[in-house]
Amino acid sequence: MPRLLPILARYAALAAALAAALAAALGVPPALALDASGPGPAAERDLERLEVGGPIAADRARLGSLMVGRRCLSTDGAFAADGTLSWQPSCFGTFVAEGIGSKVYPTRGTAKDGNGRPSSNAYAPLLVQFQADGAVKREMNGIFINADIVGGPVSAAERDSTNTTGQLISLRQRPGPNGERPPTTWGHNIDLHIAPGSGNVQSWGVEYDINNFNQDCGPGSGCLSAGMFFNGISGHPNTAWIYSGGGTTNTYEGTVTVGKNVINWVSGAKFVPALYGIRLNGAFYHVRYVSPTRLAGDVAIPDTAAPVAYKAQNAIVHNGIFLQGDNNVSGSDFLSATNAFHGINITGHHHVAFNAAGDSAPYALLARPGQNLCLDSFDSCMSDNGTGLVYGRKGTRVLYAEPQRTSVSGLLNSPLATPASSKAPCQAGDWAHDANFVYTCVAANTWKRSPLSSW
Repeated sequence: MPRLLPILARYAALAAALAAALAAALGVPPALALDASGPGPAAERDLERLEVGGPIAADRARLGSLMVGRRCLSTDGAFAADGTLSWQPSCFGTFVAEGIGSKVYPTRGTAKDGNGRPSSNAYAPLLVQFQADGAVKREMNGIFINADIVGGPVSAAERDSTNTTGQLISLRQRPGPNGERPPTTWGHNIDLHIAPGSGNVQSWGVEYDINNFNQDCGPGSGCLSAGMFFNGISGHPNTAWIYSGGGTTNTYEGTVTVGKNVINWVSGAKFVPALYGIRLNGAFYHVRYVSPTRLAGDVAIPDTAAPVAYKAQNAIVHNGIFLQGDNNVSGSDFLSATNAFHGINITGHHHVAFNAAGDSAPYALLARPGQNLCLDSFDSCMSDNGTGLVYGRKGTRVLYAEPQRTSVSGLLNSPLATPASSKAPCQAGDWAHDANFVYTCVAANTWKRSPLSSW
């Protein structure tokens, strides 16, 4: 076996797998590592590192861990100097560990512990830690799965028996031996930290590319392809297919004055470029950054000359879902074909729940005959019954308008008004009334009147 170690030293790319095989062959427990760099058997049982002739070392932070890279620890590094508490590792390589795994200080940042180190409880059986350098023309990938998927007689005959998955994560969340609640679990978690001063950079948490060159997948065909597919076997309903919430933003407090819909800073932290939700005198407003001492409101905010307390938070994103491009979607930006109680349910603190004013669509809303547009829960609704417009209030028809006539269930009321003269501007069919006459426009700019009397 000692003769084998120098041979293995030539294959640094296979070091982790070969080291595990060596440990199994020698009967060495996972917490024990081998070192072939020193002379004699004593150096072959070194808990500090595993080296097979190349730059391979064990992560001393966790016994039984192997590191493919230079001799350093997975926790080597320092806090960034930008004040975000993000972590900049200095040890790069691939760490493989059984059991609890290698210690990880996430680059996204964590608070400091009592010793000034990252307060992180993160561990990983497999850790890929690398640095992508913008000074080098290279496309860096932490993990690259490169697959060629080929059809055959079995896949042609049976659609679902030859499934292929580039990455499959199978998790089971279950209670402990005494019924304890299991840990909070994410099937997939991407945490992208954009550091201050990054400039006009492009940052994407996830990118899905579908390059469809299959001529058999035209509109109306039985072919299915989608950027994301949600499915499951569930005896109880989940919260949502897509859920956003619980993010942490900066909170600003102090005092301000308000004048002409502009919020002016008086005390507390000054403003930074962002969009804010702000509370003033118990009311909630959306405001935008103008300067470190000024915010502008999207809606009218009552003036206040005396300083008042405020509390504001910046938004995490500007748009919850943003679809863009004339050639992006052809059918429907949002297509709902379920039996859910609400097609779209809007709650919260919006100023405009639905806004089509910026679109060139000639029709802001389409409905078939009999469908209602309700303005006061289900008590005040209007619809088209196929022959005319119907407005009802609490089950009673109030207004019915059709091409031939308009009928109402109560009295008609309009302000008293007197045409300036019998030749005052008007269109045929206009009418008016005052305390003495009823006026009718019988032709363009031609009024006639009839006197009123008591009874």
